[in-house]
Amino acid sequence: MVKFGLIRHARTRWNLEKKIQGKNNMPLSPEGIQEAGLWGEILSKEKYNLILASPMIRAEQTSRIISHKINVDIKFDRDLREQDFGAWEGRRIIDIRKQAPGEIELQESRGWKFCPPGGESRIGVLKRVSRAMEKAAKNFNEKHVLVVAHNSVIKTLIYKILGRTFTPDEAPLLKDYHLHELVWDGKIQIEKLNSITLL
Repeated sequence: MVKFGLIRHARTRWNLEKKIQGKNNMPLSPEGIQEAGLWGEILSKEKYNLILASPMIRAEQTSRIISHKINVDIKFDRDLREQDFGAWEGRRIIDIRKQAPGEIELQESRGWKFCPPGGESRIGVLKRVSRAMEKAAKNFNEKHVLVVAHNSVIKTLIYKILGRTFTPDEAPLLKDYHLHELVWDGKIQIEKLNSITLL
């Protein structure tokens, strides 16, 4: 059995400006660096054996800061990188809604087939995230692993486990900047969502 704790990386300048990041490799903002340090102190009580992280700069920085606080090694997996948001990257959702009325709503209505123009579908994200978690379950048996990834990665994994449709009529489920706890015992299962607040 493997226990996983999932968190999103600390904030970047684009997070603070509410811009879509996707494959853009943004570093943490000064606020994000402080946040990651605080998270390391909060998460030190959880007794992790290892950090598994996306190699994107914002997740890597978050991981290294937390690792320094909790004194564990880090492994990186490209399959945990953020969804590619194509033409929407660097833009705010509010601006896309004004400049291209109906475009976001159309994609949201597609649920799992959601795919930004020129970007990656949620189904594509799910395939690689599932692969990453299966590898981790095989390689880190009997470990407690902290996974540092991205919003779309975490949401896609958890929504699939719960059988959600990913359509706008579903009530929000995950709180921003919280720890989510999963366990692998033959298959991936949810132990507790929104278990610890980080911000």
